[in-house]
Amino acid sequence: MASLQLRRCLLCFSRPASPFSRAVHTSPRLLHLMDARDPNQEKKEKKLIVHHAKQYFDEMAQKARDKKTFIAAVSKYLDHENVYRRGHVEFVYASLEKMKEFNVHRDLETYKKILDLFPKEKLKPQSSWQAELMHYPKQQQCAIDLLEHMEENGVIPDDDMGYALINIFSQRSHVFRRYQRMMYWLPKFKHQNPYPVPRDLPNDNVELAKLALARMAVDLENEISVFQTDDLESAADKTFIVSAQSQTQRDLITSLPKGQSVTVEGGFITYLRYKSFIYFVLKAEKTKKAKDFENITGKRKDNASTFWNYFEDEQPSELAIRPSVHEQEDGTVLAMCITGTSSKDSLASWLKYLEVENPNLSNTPVVFLLKSPTEGKQNYAEEEDEEEEEVKRLEEARKTISDG
Repeated sequence: MASLQLRRCLLCFSRPASPFSRAVHTSPRLLHLMDARDPNQEKKEKKLIVHHAKQYFDEMAQKARDKKTFIAAVSKYLDHENVYRRGHVEFVYASLEKMKEFNVHRDLETYKKILDLFPKEKLKPQSSWQAELMHYPKQQQCAIDLLEHMEENGVIPDDDMGYALINIFSQRSHVFRRYQRMMYWLPKFKHQNPYPVPRDLPNDNVELAKLALARMAVDLENEISVFQTDDLESAADKTFIVSAQSQTQRDLITSLPKGQSVTVEGGFITYLRYKSFIYFVLKAEKTKKAKDFENITGKRKDNASTFWNYFEDEQPSELAIRPSVHEQEDGTVLAMCITGTSSKDSLASWLKYLEVENPNLSNTPVVFLLKSPTEGKQNYAEEEDEEEEEVKRLEEARKTISDG
């Protein structure tokens, strides 16, 4: 028996191997000879999975586009792929694309639900080498993109999300490092603003305008008033007017010299989180008090040696009244407003309301310096088109020169 087994072993080792099979096993360049699939098969399968993932949300979108239907679509996928979680990475990317459509891109609970799509305990590294070499890189990069999507929309993760990341990728993963950096920096940025904006903005435009003017007004005695143009018979636009003015600004209007005009400038853009508003400013020329104070402070800045020399005559000191916060370098701010239509007619109605508490305005000429809030912005797309056209012209000129 021993001799028979020895003969069989010798026959196996002495049998010449096929050169084709050896080439396939040793050279990866010839692997495509045994692969009869389409070279773009992987991309096609990925597109099919993404299309299949978006179908979950398209079906739920027929009912409603809110948080409830979005979570129902994610739960439906979890019920269907409860064991293997096939295509969960593509489904996560598809859900991130659909979040804004369902108005859940600023909801933390929805991000936690998407994070549940990753399988638990299977993606954890088993050694320090695997942890440093980004074990399961596709899944980790997908989770990092999820955290970046949260950061772009101003959503700060909580402790529960950190525990979920530990259960999925472990505490040594690159995803958890990204989570730690977010938990360190984002709360600092959130509480750094001394004038915080409410997390959930009101839906009423009047309340939003009051919030915007309260943030822009630097005077603590600032008063915000709300008017409706329906009370004015001469008003052409039926809208609201939110005005901001303090007692100091009323005194500045009273002290305006006769014949001096004031200007209504705007519109300027201000933002409350993701909502923008157009506001207008009632301004006058720089006051004499502000000019005198600027001249004195300018002299002090220019004179480097402020101490008195015993061998020289003592220089006379100068005193000046410090101007108010409304008396700026480019002019004096007398009032601010936000209207519902941002039209010239609504601004004329605003001036009529201001004349009630500022009688001097009725004898003051007013100049409207209005412009579109989009003026002055560069259109980079048009510049790129012009550059491309110029490059084409240069190429055509070179061709004509070479042909000639």
